[in-house]
Amino acid sequence: MTNKKKVLKTIFSVIAVILAVVIVIAGVLFFPLMGEKHTEVWAKSDEFDISKIQTVEKDPNKDFKILLITDSQLWMNPKDNESCFEQIRALVEKTKPDMLATVGDNISGVTSRFLLKDFISVMDSFELPWTVVFGNHDNEIPMTTLNWQGDKFMESEYCLFQKGPSNLYGCGNYVVNITENSKPVYSLFMFDNGRYTEYNDGSTKEIYMGYEQIAWFEWNVNGIAESAGKTVPSIIFSHFAQPEFKEAVEQYAVYDEESGIYTVPEEYGFGTCAYLPGCAPVKSGFFEKCRELGTTHMICGHDHENNAVITYNGITMAYGLKTGPSPAPWNFAKETGGSVITIHTENGNASASIEHIVIS
Repeated sequence: MTNKKKVLKTIFSVIAVILAVVIVIAGVLFFPLMGEKHTEVWAKSDEFDISKIQTVEKDPNKDFKILLITDSQLWMNPKDNESCFEQIRALVEKTKPDMLATVGDNISGVTSRFLLKDFISVMDSFELPWTVVFGNHDNEIPMTTLNWQGDKFMESEYCLFQKGPSNLYGCGNYVVNITENSKPVYSLFMFDNGRYTEYNDGSTKEIYMGYEQIAWFEWNVNGIAESAGKTVPSIIFSHFAQPEFKEAVEQYAVYDEESGIYTVPEEYGFGTCAYLPGCAPVKSGFFEKCRELGTTHMICGHDHENNAVITYNGITMAYGLKTGPSPAPWNFAKETGGSVITIHTENGNASASIEHIVIS
């Protein structure tokens, strides 16, 4: 064999190896993970059974703390991801919570299948019950469907995630009751509303809360009330804000033209919005139904630079404080950390409050 042929053979061999490696990597990163089929179906006529709702027991002698992790949005930069995990660990150490919760955008990017494993590992390491909802970035990765992600959460020892009825919008509509002496004192509703949709005017914006989700919510609240002998207050967790959050900021916040910042006056709450809340351009009646059925708080994420908490028509709407720096090139939050929701009970009545915990 001539030297020229040897060189060509070597070149072809190297190219073949490179192509094989590329094919393997592409298969790992881009082969879709579909997960177990989502089959549960709900009907308004179904008999309500409170024993099917997951519970977390509250100590009657102390307040119950929920640490909220918001928009961690892990991505391809390991340094940013570790900074996020360090913030979560610092928050747990500082606040000593009884439970953890997220409101979506947990992961993003083509390496999401690996990032999800890391995220679950860190959350499970605290050996505390935790809940999770999906955001738009969790849903924008076709290689890791919400069904598959849901399966991973459900395999976790401590995560309370449930896929919920398949005939509701999305994946991950479920309830967790906080109980005291085995009786519900607060209901936590987890809703999947973290996707965009196209409207009649051709615009693509945040989706509204689905009518079937509202009916399911009402069915649960009424069922819990019948079992408990009274309406149990509730907190809503979802990725996108409701349209009323935008209304409240426009009506009550003080706008500074120079900075473009909306500041919430103390009599209505606290915090700021760097821009108006991202929400559906139409109302579906969810906010009014929540007012009717005893909801005290609506918690959301999505808008990294916003941390406003504002009470409007009897409901406190709040952004969780952005957790971690990811994705650093597009994250302009001036403060990051988490938020603590505190549930207090006294003489058979329960109330809740929220505060932000700044880490950096």
